[in-house]
Amino acid sequence: MNLKILNDNGSINIYEIKKEKFVDKNLKAKVSYISSSSKEKNALNIFTSYFSDSKSILFDDSNKLLVQKLKELQIPEFNTPSFHNTIFHNKDFSFVYFTSGSTGESTAALKTKDNIISEMKSLSTLLKKYEIKKVVVTVPFIHIYGSLTGLFYPYFNDIDIELREHFLPNDLLDAVEENTLVVTTPLYIKALNKSSTKKDLSKSIFLSSTAPLDQKDAKEFNEKFSCNIVQLFGSTETGGIAYKFNDESLWTPLKSVIIETNNNNELKVSSPFVSNELYEKEFINTNGKIQTFDYIESTGNQFKLIGRSSQILKIAGKRYSTIQIENILESQDLIEKALVFVKNDQKSLRGEVLDITLESKRIYTSKEIKKILQSTLSNLKFSMELKYVDTIPTSIVGKKLRVNI
Repeated sequence: MNLKILNDNGSINIYEIKKEKFVDKNLKAKVSYISSSSKEKNALNIFTSYFSDSKSILFDDSNKLLVQKLKELQIPEFNTPSFHNTIFHNKDFSFVYFTSGSTGESTAALKTKDNIISEMKSLSTLLKKYEIKKVVVTVPFIHIYGSLTGLFYPYFNDIDIELREHFLPNDLLDAVEENTLVVTTPLYIKALNKSSTKKDLSKSIFLSSTAPLDQKDAKEFNEKFSCNIVQLFGSTETGGIAYKFNDESLWTPLKSVIIETNNNNELKVSSPFVSNELYEKEFINTNGKIQTFDYIESTGNQFKLIGRSSQILKIAGKRYSTIQIENILESQDLIEKALVFVKNDQKSLRGEVLDITLESKRIYTSKEIKKILQSTLSNLKFSMELKYVDTIPTSIVGKKLRVNI
């Protein structure tokens, strides 16, 4: 298989991905970090690390808290001579991925080769019928979704990879040929929906993850381009959990994934993809099981994802996810981004308050926002706090950082 880099100046770099071309015996079991703003450099280093049985910690170097944390842990940069023992030295892993930190401090998830290979087998089964011949990647490889689907899936299936450092929506459409898999995010799906360009993509497929994709956006894309979207639901710690197509409302667990719920109907995941160890301030053994805070409603062997239990507004016996509320607000032309929290307020008669922050081209009154929400969520009464900011911060994959602003 080949890795093809399309440079902004029109030149093309092509690398043949073979183990014998990347393996470096001096790197075996060495702990170091991989973090670059260059997708090309990260991809080559990740392959080198994998083939050399190295132990690499992947992270976004724009995250200054992580930069400081790794400095304190004395983790050297990949392929530098300053290797020495660290707290990760005796741990069993191939790569360490950090959570986005969207709900607070980042957690490190240790992934073994067995984790990676078992998830690739499951993903390969899911995508087999599409006879994919090329994978186009818009996401960074330092996150688990990018490296698993954008590097390891094509490698294990001998499929060529094509990428740019920065894809514009029309660049992406130009890159899609028959039997192409596009590994992307909801941001690109939404951008392509707004594009005036149309193209028949019926013989290709888009894979979307990192953030929820609104049903309306998924349906619009499917109808505009005659192209299926596979949405993946998972986390850094659990790996992939479930999938659904286009604007379906129910998620189907991936092969080898066992789902359960606790007494609060919060999702519990067991699978060969789950990290056996996590690191926060100390190492935590998961025993291959992760209890999430995702509230679900089970239907046979499928489930409906309502939202994080801490991000659900309960009114008159009904539950509304803050993600659902954000999607409704962001469907307004002048609202760029919305960030919604549920706050407990004992002074409020209803006990819960919607804390809404908007990045918007105009100022809406609280009455106008309530009217927008009530037109979709029915004429329900709720308490609300509303504020505006210039910018709602996002991660490098466009995921809103769910921290109070």
